[in-house]
Amino acid sequence: TAAGMYQITRPTWEHHGGKLGLSDFSPRTQDLIAVEILRSLDVIRAIKEGNIVEVMPRVARIWAALPKGPGQANHYPPQRYVSFETFLSAYRAKGGLVA
Repeated sequence: TAAGMYQITRPTWEHHGGKLGLSDFSPRTQDLIAVEILRSLDVIRAIKEGNIVEVMPRVARIWAALPKGPGQANHYPPQRYVSFETFLSAYRAKGGLVA
């Protein structure tokens, strides 16, 4: 059932969307759910500090298309994923800080 920008599954939407009182699946709602997922993983501070390598193993368990870290695959083979270098390049291009 994965859909949208962050490939949010129905159970994830029901859990986090319900907790946040959300009622649609708009791009803004998807962003809010993604941030709530990051909060629930307790990685917001590390991301703000640019400690991306530190958080990748945890976020890659939620987002199957992400690698666990530099030179590593994802948690869900044979699911396709982006390389860490590709992820990091896109992250930096959007203004993400890397320590």
